[in-house]
Amino acid sequence: MLSFTENNICKTSSIGIKLFTMINSKKYNIADFIGIASSSICLVHCIATPLLIAFGLKLFTEPAFTYLFLILSFVSIFKATEKITTTKIALLLWVSFWGFLFSTLFHEEYEWLHYTSYLFSVLIIIGHILNIKHCKSCKNENE
Repeated sequence: MLSFTENNICKTSSIGIKLFTMINSKKYNIADFIGIASSSICLVHCIATPLLIAFGLKLFTEPAFTYLFLILSFVSIFKATEKITTTKIALLLWVSFWGFLFSTLFHEEYEWLHYTSYLFSVLIIIGHILNIKHCKSCKNENE
């Protein structure tokens, strides 16, 4: 059982402060974190949609959610690749985005595009993670 002692609270708050400082520092691009979060939420949303429909929760199946994920994905990739130094990661992110966009917009006509949208969403997450690692290694070399 967890005990909320002063020591545990101090450790938890110091971890939170370090994480907040790390995210707000120029070492990491906040767009990558937003891209990872939005793509992860989108992936969970897409996988859970059939379950939501089965339970009668059609609110989360509105096209507005799809467009929101597409806009967040575009903005995060655009911002993450503005000052990127490696073209391989930028190419991975943009190809994944355009594949995600295409498969999301046309998945009603072709059932198999549902599965490609999952793949492209995972590739976007991987691209953002690679960009974070690359930016971290670049900063270590410059220091």
